[in-house]
Amino acid sequence: MDSAGVIDENYLRALRDRDHDAEDFLIARFFQPVKLKLRARLRSPELVQDACQETFLRVFAYFRSGKSLNNPASLAGFIHTVSNNVAMELLRAHTRQDQIPENAPEALDPQLSPELLLVNEERKQVVRQVLEELSERDRQLLRRVFFNDEDKDVVCGELNVDRGYLRVLLHRARLRFKAALLRVDARKPAFGGSE
Repeated sequence: MDSAGVIDENYLRALRDRDHDAEDFLIARFFQPVKLKLRARLRSPELVQDACQETFLRVFAYFRSGKSLNNPASLAGFIHTVSNNVAMELLRAHTRQDQIPENAPEALDPQLSPELLLVNEERKQVVRQVLEELSERDRQLLRRVFFNDEDKDVVCGELNVDRGYLRVLLHRARLRFKAALLRVDARKPAFGGSE
């Protein structure tokens, strides 16, 4: 850096050599712009302060490791890029959702395999057949409470029964459902057989 404060190769070399005057100049020149940029991205004053410190630590570590910039005039852009990266890291670390660890197992494909799709479709058909064998009242009761997850108080009000009696009605409907399921299973052909 020359006497006019121009950033040049000598200045970058001074940063690499841990020159305190060069480091103080860098902080004095870029602290306010970096702080303003971070304040626009981070809401917490503590996070802004942490991000400022981390930005300058990373910039100093970069030069101290022996690296440099091809163009000394790009130092301002380099510092702002580092501050942007620090801000993004802090935002990710302080988000409300938990982050997926790097060593987490691979997520399963949400698309089911053809075999599972076939099994699921067969189960749906069995449930439809079983429901058809039930009375209309049992069928509606099971659909509303178990399949549609309707509020039990609403169902009680429409049936004009209390919660205790609704529990009895559901118990009976489930018993009839199980009995019908056994009948449907008994009618199904054995594996590999034909209907």
